[in-house]
Amino acid sequence: MDYQVKNANYERVLTVMEKYLKERYAHLCDCPRCTQDIVAIALNYLPPHYYVDEEKDKELGSPWVMVETAVTEAIDKVMENPNHSQYDRQSA
Repeated sequence: MDYQVKNANYERVLTVMEKYLKERYAHLCDCPRCTQDIVAIALNYLPPHYYVDEEKDKELGSPWVMVETAVTEAIDKVMENPNHSQYDRQSA
């Protein structure tokens, strides 16, 4: 059996970010660089919740409200200072 260490907040951050970029922040850049920056920043705001075996009945990761706040702050931070030029965003 192949075991891997996972961070339970990773999937939560992805879920919230994808939802927010489609709904609340549809007008903002969603290129791969910006989305990866958002994920990295949001995960740095949250405490890590590592696990190896997922327990079916156990809720893993930070509370959803914490994840939503971390993602919102990360989106704001990336959009204030993206790691690419305006030209790159238009062609993404």
